[in-house]
Amino acid sequence: MADDVPPPGVSRATDVGAVTVRRRTIRRASLVWSADGIGWIMCHMIVLVLCGMLALAGVGAVAAWGGIDLRTPGGRASDPTERRVSASPTVARSARVPAALRRYAWWATLVTVTGTVSGLLMAGAGGRLVMRVLALTSPLAEGRITEAHARVGDITVDGTLAYLVFGALPGAFLSAILYVVVHRWLPPGRLGGVIFGLALLALFGATLDPLRAGNSDFDIVGPGWLSVMLFSVVVILNGMLVAAVAGWYSARLPLPTGRSWPAYTPLLAAVVYFPLGLLLLAAAGLTLIGSALVPAAPDWWASRALIRTGRIVLIVLVAVSLPGIIGSVASITTG
Repeated sequence: MADDVPPPGVSRATDVGAVTVRRRTIRRASLVWSADGIGWIMCHMIVLVLCGMLALAGVGAVAAWGGIDLRTPGGRASDPTERRVSASPTVARSARVPAALRRYAWWATLVTVTGTVSGLLMAGAGGRLVMRVLALTSPLAEGRITEAHARVGDITVDGTLAYLVFGALPGAFLSAILYVVVHRWLPPGRLGGVIFGLALLALFGATLDPLRAGNSDFDIVGPGWLSVMLFSVVVILNGMLVAAVAGWYSARLPLPTGRSWPAYTPLLAAVVYFPLGLLLLAAAGLTLIGSALVPAAPDWWASRALIRTGRIVLIVLVAVSLPGIIGSVASITTG
């Protein structure tokens, strides 16, 4: 019972938390100087250093490739069949189905590479660093359990991999898929990446993550304004990185032929990451059915009318989402 009595001059209502922090600090110090503690510190440092290096690499990629626009494969047909399909919308089904599947493989590979890179470098490593910063600014939260059943203050390999697989990569692949759909509706150059990142924050920040007001983690770590600022930066940088990687890689990825198949080995990631594989398989099936039933029309997606319509739709969706993200930010910062 004596341990529950605060020292003289210490108010139980205001300073018991500080006493708890001191006790945890003493226990942590005793752990650090043990053999197990040294291993814990080394693992902790390795994970943080690796995340820092990956995040810096992501920022460097944005700086180096941010001005490169995505190049579609339409103008780079690699064989006579592809050129005939592009030139004639009424080409025979026997020719247009293989051509459609080749183009689909190109887009699927672009999405896989872009999502993997952005998921590792920014959504994964950058998000993990933000979590560590918020743990450091919230000493009273050390040891508490988060919404994802992780312990605040612990940076482990298992926890980092779990966050990468179940949090960062799904969001990164979603961002990559969305970017290849809307990239024609965005301004060219670096501005397109910035706007895409802002659109991601407005559309998904308050409904999925990372600024979901219902996330109980914001009641544990903070301050709220710092959480909002850091997570917003990560989301915007992730959008910029998606645009940068997609632009850079699209200029180097040939359409699939007998000689270019090594360029499509990234699709093997679909075998390892089951959700991605299931999605790509379903999309391949739809491509096969659609190309068999509908005559090829390669220029419709790039038509001016569709681009104008797409821009209007994107603006409306962002405008409709703004009250939600503003309300979520207000709840986090004032809660």
